[in-house]
Amino acid sequence: MAEKRKTAVGRSHAERRREAETRILQAALKIIAKRGVDQLTLAEAGEAAGYSRALPAHYFGSRDDLLAAVAAHVVETYRQRLRTDERREGPRGLEALLEGVAFYIEDSRKSPTRLRGFYEVLYAGLRHASIAPSIAKLNQDSAGSFARNIRAAQERGEVRADLDPETEGEIVIAALRGLMTQWLIAPDAVDLDKTRDALVAGLRRNWAKV
Repeated sequence: MAEKRKTAVGRSHAERRREAETRILQAALKIIAKRGVDQLTLAEAGEAAGYSRALPAHYFGSRDDLLAAVAAHVVETYRQRLRTDERREGPRGLEALLEGVAFYIEDSRKSPTRLRGFYEVLYAGLRHASIAPSIAKLNQDSAGSFARNIRAAQERGEVRADLDPETEGEIVIAALRGLMTQWLIAPDAVDLDKTRDALVAGLRRNWAKV
């Protein structure tokens, strides 16, 4: 109960820790986007966030743990913005599901620095065996989020019953990440509006009940 007790300034220890962790994750993401995963240090992340150089190690443990936390932070931030953008209640139908696909693209386009840092961490899982399990779990959770929404749309009778939600979720995540990676590398060569509309239209044709 002591952790939840309010401090003199009106905030609990847990609230102050959450704020510090968030600021460290955001600082680490900016460093990664600018210089890459291999240049990140725990000390620099703490200093860039306005805290002591030792605090990230105290909160996250190792650099690999910090990297995994950065990737999870980006995904959760996206989900929070999606929930805010939806402003609707009840099960998600087909059109809301497709809007979520389009939202991923639009939200990513607004924050290329955050997106670049996120992908740097994701692809680091190929080179750093210690963070590969965390990245794999993150990938599964991301695809699983789409799968749950597809299943909900099936239950509403708006999506074909013969589709496997888990497989479709994996396909959606692969398409979105592949598209945004191409855009980050050569933004002038990728028409995001045209590609977004084509992707959504293709998914609608494949998913919708005949």
